[in-house]
Amino acid sequence: MNEENKKIDDFLSFIEKRIIVPIDEININESCTATLLLIFAAIDSLSKITCSDNKFELYKNGRGVGDRFKGFLEGVMNKEYKNFKKEIYDLRNDIVHTGINTKVILSRNVHDVKHLQKVDGYLWINTNQFFKDFIETFEKIKTVIGNKGTFYLNAKNRLKNFNIINIDRDEYDEAIPSPGPIVSPFQE
Repeated sequence: MNEENKKIDDFLSFIEKRIIVPIDEININESCTATLLLIFAAIDSLSKITCSDNKFELYKNGRGVGDRFKGFLEGVMNKEYKNFKKEIYDLRNDIVHTGINTKVILSRNVHDVKHLQKVDGYLWINTNQFFKDFIETFEKIKTVIGNKGTFYLNAKNRLKNFNIINIDRDEYDEAIPSPGPIVSPFQE
């Protein structure tokens, strides 16, 4: 496997191991807010390889987060997410920046059928359904990348500085934070 493909695989694996698996297997899905926080982080990351070159240029210049995020909901996610992209982006900002949701009704009930519907003027989001839809979208992105489609070309060009620091977990009793790169892996 060449270096470019390894970086793409590492990037997708990182999202799977740090976001999808914890929601699914560590009971993070018991919290609507925690589930959405991780999904929104994944959308922020994935939107960097699924957005147009114009939107990516805005990002590199410190702008365009909202455009990328809403573009992901509109053009990459399935179902009716495009119809509620503004409300979902506002929810993303509320949760990411304050941890408090005041504008959307959240539910994790597996029997809930109101997902992405307005109830008493508020958008209703079932976080378990959102997670299922996100996984479906993630698999679609992986397929497009595997077929060397647009997302593959974007990832190949935009993940040049992506670097994951691997450590032998058995040597440490506690998790240690990665110092991270000085410059974002998506910046040139």
